[in-house]
Amino acid sequence: MESVAVVVLAISIFLSFYFTFLSFQAIDDAIKKQLVTLAAYSLITGVIILASLMIQVGIKKAFSKVGEELKGSKASEHET
Repeated sequence: MESVAVVVLAISIFLSFYFTFLSFQAIDDAIKKQLVTLAAYSLITGVIILASLMIQVGIKKAFSKVGEELKGSKASEHET
């Protein structure tokens, strides 16, 4: 799961730099503004997706620890 987050972040950063590069190459001001807007949206989207994936991984780890503790306490109850 962590590798997916890294790939998503890398793609969004690449797209952001690519759109920014294209905006420097564009001649028309309207196209420049649209490309810069796309670059910003790409970067923001990547950060949001990365944050949500990291939150999901954190929740999974937290619940797996709680689940292991509950299994351990149930096993000790059945032994007595």
